[in-house]
Amino acid sequence: MAPMKKILFSLAVLILVIGCQPPLQERILGIWERTAVCTSDGQCQTSELGMAPKLSIFRPGLAIYENPADPENQRRIEYEFYEKETKSKSPEIIFRFLNLGFDIRYIVKRADKEYLELYNPDRNNTEVYKKLGPAPE
Repeated sequence: MAPMKKILFSLAVLILVIGCQPPLQERILGIWERTAVCTSDGQCQTSELGMAPKLSIFRPGLAIYENPADPENQRRIEYEFYEKETKSKSPEIIFRFLNLGFDIRYIVKRADKEYLELYNPDRNNTEVYKKLGPAPE
């Protein structure tokens, strides 16, 4: 009977650990630096740290995109997060560049404590971001 108790205990701990992860919408919040852009065939172009674009995602649907190569350097954008009933059947985030008049749709492939992977179906590439810190409240 002792091995059965160990199995049940291990299963309970595993369920507890999996259940303790914050919801996806909370995990995407933060200050992120793009580390790579990868094409569908696996070719990745890495970014020079400190010179890479940064994406700060805040709570009420606001975000800031900073690109050191852009002379204006900082763009305030809005975003909408959809977890269910999306075209891709996966969680999606849409960034709206209102002053420029366009949207960019991403499928959220990975979001954890360290990395955020966003797939852009229009460009058929994946952008990989590393977390620099939490989003200020």
